[in-house]
Amino acid sequence: MKVTIEGKNIELTKSIKDYVHEKIARLGKHYDPIIKGHEVTVKLSVAKNPRITDNNVTEVTIFLDGKIIRSEQASEDMYASIDLVIDKLDRQIKKYKDKVYRSMQHHKERPLPNPELSGVLIEENNKETNNSSDGKIIKTKRFKIHPMTPEEATEHLDLISHDFYVFVNSKTKKINTIYRRKDGDYGLIEPVV
Repeated sequence: MKVTIEGKNIELTKSIKDYVHEKIARLGKHYDPIIKGHEVTVKLSVAKNPRITDNNVTEVTIFLDGKIIRSEQASEDMYASIDLVIDKLDRQIKKYKDKVYRSMQHHKERPLPNPELSGVLIEENNKETNNSSDGKIIKTKRFKIHPMTPEEATEHLDLISHDFYVFVNSKTKKINTIYRRKDGDYGLIEPVV
């Protein structure tokens, strides 16, 4: 497993790097068949705004075969935010593992999901501004998107901890968006031209 640690507004000391590596390694041991040999990116940042109390943010992204598991947590202490994000990732990976194995049990003759059928991050550009209240675009992400069913898109949404997921609907061949509703259910946005 290749672990990359990045920092923003924080000095990446040996002790904090060792702490991150220890936590990721422990997660890797627990889910070795799933995570082994994959890339893990850890982003640690500290918000400079004094009005933000939970200003220590930890974001972890695990790039599996065609899937992305992502989690972000914030707290007043960087070590606490690392612990929180690892706990959340543990739940997400367990949920993913359960779905994969349940799918294998029900459909033994059906192969596992094709890695080419999911969003793969191509490029991410961040442009920080001093005043983001002007409504400017400060972050751009480019993804390859491939056809999938809305049900498959909800599975991807659960893995990345976002509120929405953009995909190509395999039935209509149009770009759709699946989103998480406040009541815990999902909504589907289908464009009509």
